[in-house]
Amino acid sequence: MIVVGCHKGGIGRTAVAVNLAAMLALSGRQTLLVDLDAKGDATASVGLPRAERGKSLARFSEPWSFLKDTLNVARPGGLDVWPGGPALDVLTHELTGSDNWRHLVSGLEQARLRYRAIVIDAPSDLGPLAKNAFAAGDALLLPVSSSAHAEEAVGATVRAAREFQKSYEVFGVTIESRAANDDREEEPSEPPSGVLLLDCAICFDAETFLHATQAGLPVFEAAPESRAARSFLELGREVLARIVP
Repeated sequence: MIVVGCHKGGIGRTAVAVNLAAMLALSGRQTLLVDLDAKGDATASVGLPRAERGKSLARFSEPWSFLKDTLNVARPGGLDVWPGGPALDVLTHELTGSDNWRHLVSGLEQARLRYRAIVIDAPSDLGPLAKNAFAAGDALLLPVSSSAHAEEAVGATVRAAREFQKSYEVFGVTIESRAANDDREEEPSEPPSGVLLLDCAICFDAETFLHATQAGLPVFEAAPESRAARSFLELGREVLARIVP
């Protein structure tokens, strides 16, 4: 189970979570994407409605109720989503002040048997939903950039995650933020301390991602010839080789 996290102000978390889950589904693995963000952007990015109600603590932690809340994605096949959205504000309120961060562990008990891959889009605020995600995950994948601020913030995210999983394997994927018509090569960044940097890098251009989001499709479905789509293909291959059992 892969948790995709990001520090506050960082870019690329939801795009990485959505497109990685889609690539895993495309590889033939029945895949679940868990959207834990109250904005519900990961859910909308695959053309599904954001959750407006029904996200109670009981449904979050009860395995069969959790599974009943999942929705099928039209494209690609083999991908289901546990939708995020404004309903998560109620769940966050219920979780606030709790010392038990294993509600999601319980909720995913049956999902672990049904799905060959699970990707969690964890919110960047390091609040109760993010902590539940960290407790449930097997590996952490962080979009990273080369700025000093980003390195410090990534370190804080890694430390927070390891409060819940001491043996966490933490991987980083470099985000190359550029315009769609920019062909310049960026200098590779040094990985933050404690992070294993993947060989691939994500080409993050706003125009391509806006088009994909408006279409409600992963990037490789909406713009298959784009550099962004090719970079996610490489991410999927490397994650299958290095992270997913």
